Amino acid sequence: MRRFSGVAFGAFLTLYCAGIGSAGAQTADIKTIVSVGGPPVVLNQNSQLNMAGVFMIGGSTSATVTQNGTNNATGILQFGGTTTSLVGQTGSNNLAFVGQAGQSASSVLSQLGAMNAGAIAQFGMINSSTVVQHSP
Repeated sequence: MRRFSGVAFGAFLTLYCAGIGSAGAQTADIKTIVSVGGPPVVLNQNSQLNMAGVFMIGGSTSATVTQNGTNNATGILQFGGTTTSLVGQTGSNNLAFVGQAGQSASSVLSQLGAMNAGAIAQFGMINSSTVVQHSP
């Protein structure tokens, strides 16, 4: 049984990933936002690879993430009296997770792409969620 060494595997992975897509430079937009009692979060990402992580704690939390790229990934965790999230993704591969805990939880998840995966977990007295997934 043969094993790749860490260096050989890293080189293989780099070359393999470089061969995927166009010969041009790949762009990435990776954001992590932590908000404690802060204002609503609004994030727009338009790179080939978009990744967003949003963690919010407060009385009323609101997050809006819009991603347009080849690969999109979003994770939102909200804890508060009223939690609201909106995620819109357009790309080949879309992945989203929303976790909400509070008195009232509301989510909208919209994905347009070849591969869409989404999950919403809500723990509150009043919960509302909408998921729309479409493949072109």
